[in-house]
Amino acid sequence: MQFEKLIGSMGPEGRLQGSCCAPMDEARYHQQIEGLKKYSDIAEVPPDPYDIPAQLAYRLMGYYTLTLNKDERAAYDYAMQNSDMQGPCCCKCWRWKVYGGLGKYLIRTRHYTGQQLTDLWNVGQGCGGATDTRMH
Repeated sequence: MQFEKLIGSMGPEGRLQGSCCAPMDEARYHQQIEGLKKYSDIAEVPPDPYDIPAQLAYRLMGYYTLTLNKDERAAYDYAMQNSDMQGPCCCKCWRWKVYGGLGKYLIRTRHYTGQQLTDLWNVGQGCGGATDTRMH
């Protein structure tokens, strides 16, 4: 919780780097970077899940509390149930709120479906490790 509060105070050059819960796997990392290229036209999607500008993370965390309507909520709930981590990350850390906020933002502004969000979360999760299996 303390770290989440500090993210907003990091300067314009501040970055959140590294994996969340497991050492990064180089082969998996390269797969993720390649997979995230399909989202390059969306400025809010970090192109590297292990190197996120702090100001972007802070902005996306702000969307985490966004109240979704019934249809939007259904899309979000679908992603929560069907993503590899049963959510945007393997644990409820700052990254959970960043990617959870990103999901709500994309559902609201780009009308993402639950499957589209699931696909993004699966490629963008920053938990580390060689696989997409749930760690916790």
